[in-house]
Amino acid sequence: MGRHFWDINRIRKRHVAYRYLLFLEVFIICIIPLGFSYPLVLSASALVLELYVLFFLSKVSNLRKGRRFMYFLGSFSFVVEFIWFIFDLRYTLSYADGFFAPNQPALSLLRFALWFFFFGLLLIRIIKALIREPFVTSSVVMGAGAGYLMLGFVGGVLLNTIFYFQPVAFVPLPQNPTAILNIAAFGYLTTLGSSVVNQDYPLAQIGALLITLGGQLYVAILIALVLGRYHSRRS
Repeated sequence: MGRHFWDINRIRKRHVAYRYLLFLEVFIICIIPLGFSYPLVLSASALVLELYVLFFLSKVSNLRKGRRFMYFLGSFSFVVEFIWFIFDLRYTLSYADGFFAPNQPALSLLRFALWFFFFGLLLIRIIKALIREPFVTSSVVMGAGAGYLMLGFVGGVLLNTIFYFQPVAFVPLPQNPTAILNIAAFGYLTTLGSSVVNQDYPLAQIGALLITLGGQLYVAILIALVLGRYHSRRS
């Protein structure tokens, strides 16, 4: 029987990274309501999440192939997110009520595209990394949960992008809808639903449906891969 040699120290660091990623995501979800009064909180949270994924989680990943491309794509996404943060800051300082009312459809579309591709590829890499883990621990399970919650953040960007291009696709929302749309995204992800979508416009309905389908597919794929790995090891 062949012997396996594992870098235990690296495995521990990777498992710690899984736990911290989940804790960070839960913390960001908990402070989303602050975005109603302080919109900059949400933009800053997005920057922190990207920084963590880019400079900590990627370094301890057990996947080497494609790492440079992920660094490039993640860095580009971070730069665009930082530009978005600057716009957010400028509008916050310009308006007495502190709401962010951007008129940047091109930047909004680019931001969503980068979030979609970067975090979409990241989710694929997380699933592959979890399958390759030599030990199934609570940290590995937390890593799977972190990947699931990441779909909610991408869904929030999707709904916000749709709002900037077609505001009438939603029910009347506050001048800055970022917080409420992020909350709605997690509602659709967990199949609890939300009432923010205007039923007369299909674009937002499709966006909400994609978020729900993405969450269900993620769970189904992860379960199938884990079961496949279990049966292959037994055989």
